[in-house]
Amino acid sequence: MQLVTKAGKALRLLKILYNMAYPEWVIKWKTRGTHVTRQGDRYYLNRVHSEWNREKGRAQLITDEYLGRITPDGLIEPKYKRMMKRYDQISVKEYGASSLLMHLSEDIRKALKYNFQEWREIFVFACMRLIHNTSIKNLEFHFENSYLSDVMEAPTYPKHMGEMLRNMGMDRSAITNFLKTFLSKSRYLAIDLTSVISLSEGVISAMLGHDSTDSHLPIVQLLLLFNMEEKEPSYYRILSGSITSVMSISSTMDESGISNIVLVGDTGFYSSGNVEDLEEKGIHYILPLKSNSRLISYDREMKRYFLYEDRPVWYTLSPGKKNIYTFQDHSLKAEEEKDFLRREEGKRGAVSRFRSVENRMGKISVVTDLKVSGEVVYDMLKTRVDIEQAYDTLKNTIHADRTYVRDDYQLQGWMFVNFIALMLHYRIYNLLRKREMLRHYSPRDVIEHLERISRLKIGWSAPS
Repeated sequence: MQLVTKAGKALRLLKILYNMAYPEWVIKWKTRGTHVTRQGDRYYLNRVHSEWNREKGRAQLITDEYLGRITPDGLIEPKYKRMMKRYDQISVKEYGASSLLMHLSEDIRKALKYNFQEWREIFVFACMRLIHNTSIKNLEFHFENSYLSDVMEAPTYPKHMGEMLRNMGMDRSAITNFLKTFLSKSRYLAIDLTSVISLSEGVISAMLGHDSTDSHLPIVQLLLLFNMEEKEPSYYRILSGSITSVMSISSTMDESGISNIVLVGDTGFYSSGNVEDLEEKGIHYILPLKSNSRLISYDREMKRYFLYEDRPVWYTLSPGKKNIYTFQDHSLKAEEEKDFLRREEGKRGAVSRFRSVENRMGKISVVTDLKVSGEVVYDMLKTRVDIEQAYDTLKNTIHADRTYVRDDYQLQGWMFVNFIALMLHYRIYNLLRKREMLRHYSPRDVIEHLERISRLKIGWSAPS
């Protein structure tokens, strides 16, 4: 017992002598599991542990890690650690495309914030859909490598986003309120429908139908309202694959509260039955007629004209309860003549057949209930190309035409996110259009060029 007591006193004395050998600013770094060594007038700190050495019959101190040099001003970590900390503060993220979308979307973000609690996730998802066509599972990766993650916090992991889409789809009133924000006082809104393929058994509104490849697949209908003056989509609805066009337009008018809708149909839509249904529902229409329709009078002299894209378009009006306009574009006539004669070249009776259809070439006839000028009707008719382009963008640029969501509510949420991406696409499109740059660049070109611009930050930390 006396020997143990003496040994304890000796250890305490040794510890005191050890501490006296080092300045106070060195001793404060000496904590459990560390060891201070001295070389000349410099002091070094190491992380250590002890192991029993059987050969020596005593405990041996093992150095695990060099922690740095101790100075009166503090601990100077090893150079490699200082370098690694610098690298930890370096951030390189995609900047160009994300920054542009932020610049173009202030009103969109404001409307989202007003109607949705999870507005940041919705906006981020729409941007990443437009830039990267990202799926839910890859959204978090693209977001973390985007400038958007520096300016807004949004949980984007797959489970959360799936639940968000479903919750959003269950609240159609919030979606409708958002869309109504962008229904301007345009004189007319063109309307058309397309099909969206759904490969999920949980989407009960999908019905078997034909796609562009004539495949039988479950589809739902997507209806778009297109602002003819602003040249951009303004409203959308998802409808069951079994709902007819007239029914869908009527229900959309009721939901949106707007009446200035014009159905710009295709050549096959006109029939007396369809026209009666449209008029009964109070839906305006412009319907092209087949070239052999009995309603068309090709012998009427065309006395009026207007300039469309710097070329003259002549027209005549057959007035009545249903106005029938016939337009003639001589540049279109020249193309049709060339195509016809090229197909008939060398065949017997080619000239005779040409003369029999010559009077119809370059002419387009439509029936409409609108009491407006021929120029306005023709401009609306050409807007159908813009609507078809919007659908093409939705399907082939944003890739929203095939869905793998689990149920109808997620489908509603999915299409809402993609519609916002479509709105952003048209913001870029209209910038190019107003600056007459569409001949050289598409919105896709702009995004691909800008997403190569990155933002480098050194010695920076994200805001708390």
